[in-house]
Amino acid sequence: MGKTGGFLLIVASIALGGIALRAEPPVKAERDPARARLIESANGWVYVNGQWVNPDGYKLVNNKVLRTTARAGKTFPRPPGKLALDNPTKLTPRTKSAVEAQTPAEKAAEARRKNLTPTAAPQTGTHL
Repeated sequence: MGKTGGFLLIVASIALGGIALRAEPPVKAERDPARARLIESANGWVYVNGQWVNPDGYKLVNNKVLRTTARAGKTFPRPPGKLALDNPTKLTPRTKSAVEAQTPAEKAAEARRKNLTPTAAPQTGTHL
C-alpha cells in the first residue's frame, strides 16, 4: 500500500465518520408538546406582574374578565384555561437585559465614550 492508498484510506474514514456523527437539532420550546398545550390553554393571555393580561385590552381579576383599554362593544375573550392558570410563571414573557437590548449603534457609541474618557495617571515614584 503506497502513499496514495493510505491517503485515500484516511480521506474515506474522515468522510464516512462525518456522516455518522451528525446530531439532531435541539428541541425548541415551541416543539415541546407540553409547552404547546400550555400556550393553547392560555387562549392568548399572558401573565405579567402577577396579573393575567390579554393583548386586546382585557385583564383577568378574581376569575372575571375586565375591559381595560379595549373598545366597548367587542366580545370578551375566553379566559385562560385551567392548565395555564395552574402554571402562570411558564407564560411570563422573557425580557432582554439592558446590554442585549442595545442596538449596534448604541454599543459603538458606548465603546467610543469609554475609549475617550481620560483615565487616572499612573501613580509611580516615591514621595520622599
